[in-house]
Amino acid sequence: MDMELARVVAEDLEYLFAEWNQDIDDASLRRNSLVLRKLLIEGLLSRVAHEVDKQVLVMTPAIGRLITDAELRECRFFQAGGALYKGTIVQSISMISRAKTEAEIKASYERSKESIEKDYPVKLNVFLKQTSLVVDGVLINREVVIKYVANKLGGAHYDKSREDTKAGGNISLEQKYELLDKVRSDVTVADKNAIYYELLSIGQRLVNSGDIHQLQKHLTNVLSLPPKTQQII
Repeated sequence: MDMELARVVAEDLEYLFAEWNQDIDDASLRRNSLVLRKLLIEGLLSRVAHEVDKQVLVMTPAIGRLITDAELRECRFFQAGGALYKGTIVQSISMISRAKTEAEIKASYERSKESIEKDYPVKLNVFLKQTSLVVDGVLINREVVIKYVANKLGGAHYDKSREDTKAGGNISLEQKYELLDKVRSDVTVADKNAIYYELLSIGQRLVNSGDIHQLQKHLTNVLSLPPKTQQII
């Protein structure tokens, strides 16, 4: 087992548990988006969990498996949300550019009724690929949101450039960043910038995971063992 890697992950998880609460400000989220990038995008959390043979699941909103990608692409704006900030939780905001039929309104109500305040467990790789935001019909997953804050807004790098590239007719990562620029400039959720609210929602999903708490507890116990015992593990 890589003990130094275990120490890094244990300390980063301890930081999330202590700091990513309902009072954290946007500047702190920006500066510390690197924690999520290391744990999730660079895969340190999954690597350590694999080394100690621990399963890691996080709870994700039930609406995610009830609403289809086709429906999401109809949205001018959608946000998964779910963070607790200053006593308020906002989840599953959506706006479309047309009036819904009575049948659609009824179906939407029934679906919302079934999913409200309900979650289901997923693996980390699935969690990262789930839709976090939709802007002008473009689906943007959690992985992109973390990269945007860490790599473009000053978490690790500040970069205003947006290359207008398209590969095979697909929306490029840089073009998704442009769409997130619009959200950051124009949208507020729960009295918080929508981008940072979404980043907080992602981090709090880790904070609230029972599996991750068990992993952090296990790592803390291992790291407190005498050196000779550590070498055997």
